[in-house]
Amino acid sequence: MKINNMKTIWLNLPVKNIQKSRAFFNKIGFRENPMRKEAQHLASFLIGENEFVMMLFPEETFSDFTQNAIADTTKGNEMLINIDAQSREEVDIFAKSVESANGAIFVAPSEVDGWMYAFGFADLDGHRWSMLYMDTDKMPKK
Repeated sequence: MKINNMKTIWLNLPVKNIQKSRAFFNKIGFRENPMRKEAQHLASFLIGENEFVMMLFPEETFSDFTQNAIADTTKGNEMLINIDAQSREEVDIFAKSVESANGAIFVAPSEVDGWMYAFGFADLDGHRWSMLYMDTDKMPKK
């Protein structure tokens, strides 16, 4: 059965400290969800022009939702969250904002395969992110 009526998808992440994580994501330029801005027990951000929703929950609340233990991000990751960039400059500017907000850059901004430009960082809870610019004019034709 194919599901055709899905309207949106959002990302839920466990965090150790809601207020510190809220400050981090605000500092790197994520837009806080106005509907949840005053909430103390969670944080919510709208990302991109389609307003992809990211929800941050205390680890205990998150593990109650998932009925599973929280992954130890110092030992491994379940996913890499990618953010689309419109230029190399956007990647560089965002990398500087992540660095100034005390995010951990694990791959410095660099060219990949001659047509992509990216960097990788971990947020305060070790969730791994990447920002990527793709120069489609240089993309290999297969």
